[in-house]
Amino acid sequence: MSGPLTGLIPATYTPFLADGRLNVEGVDAQAELLRESGIDSVFIGGTTGECASLSVAERKALAERWIQVAKGTMRVAVHVGANCQGDAIELASHARQIGAAAVAALAPNYFKPATVEDLIVFCAPIAAEADPLPFYFYDIPGMTGVRLSMSAFLRAAKHRIPTLAGLKFSNTDLVELQECVRFDDGGFDVLFGSDECLVAGLCLGVKGAVGSSYNFAAPVYQRIQAAFDRGDLATARAEQAKSVLLIKTLAEFGYLAASKALMAMLGVDCGPIRPPLRNLSKEERGTLWERLAPLDVFPRKLCRPE
Repeated sequence: MSGPLTGLIPATYTPFLADGRLNVEGVDAQAELLRESGIDSVFIGGTTGECASLSVAERKALAERWIQVAKGTMRVAVHVGANCQGDAIELASHARQIGAAAVAALAPNYFKPATVEDLIVFCAPIAAEADPLPFYFYDIPGMTGVRLSMSAFLRAAKHRIPTLAGLKFSNTDLVELQECVRFDDGGFDVLFGSDECLVAGLCLGVKGAVGSSYNFAAPVYQRIQAAFDRGDLATARAEQAKSVLLIKTLAEFGYLAASKALMAMLGVDCGPIRPPLRNLSKEERGTLWERLAPLDVFPRKLCRPE
């Protein structure tokens, strides 16, 4: 499927078996839930997908399964970033060969780029290996510790990375977000990565958003988008408040572990999270269900965990 990445784009989970091994068959149920929710694009192998806890071989297997399961009904954007540039180049080449719709890469976070120039030197060969696929830089300073101006990156990289399509902007700097949205007369996609601030992103001109909670709460965000489109900001803000409550509740339990547990409550078992992150206990899963079940944000009724 061609065309820009727009609308709600879930950052999908990597499914594991109970013993922690990769479970590519678990992709199928995720795709079914997303189709049921009216989703037509996914972002795989990113932070939500525990990319830093996966081997290169596992990341390739995961991407292959998503391409197979998507069957032309969903655009599959593959995150290929890694601390090792060679690994990222290998993953980018693989994504191109299997038919991905786009690739993205975050900054290395052990030896970090100190300048925009350093970042471009790191990213350019990755993007080139995926050519002609669109390349998105994945800005997530809260995880990488790399805090560089993304408007400056777009300005400097525009002629250095020919396939640069835009950014996955998982950054709370809304001033910088405005600069990126306006740059080059809106010539770059800026995919907003703060689910709990989607209304703000829409007001500032974003056309697409990538986030984990779109996996399990697409209806509330679709209502936000619909209200915004008809100019009903009061309703959009009210629906956004439901999203904030949901995300804050999950964060109390440890967001990634809790959101994987929530997926199981929706009938989509993505398995545990990998160390060093901690999974929820049986008691915690029960308490989480009690807190979440009354919320009007999910595409299915939540099943009480056993």
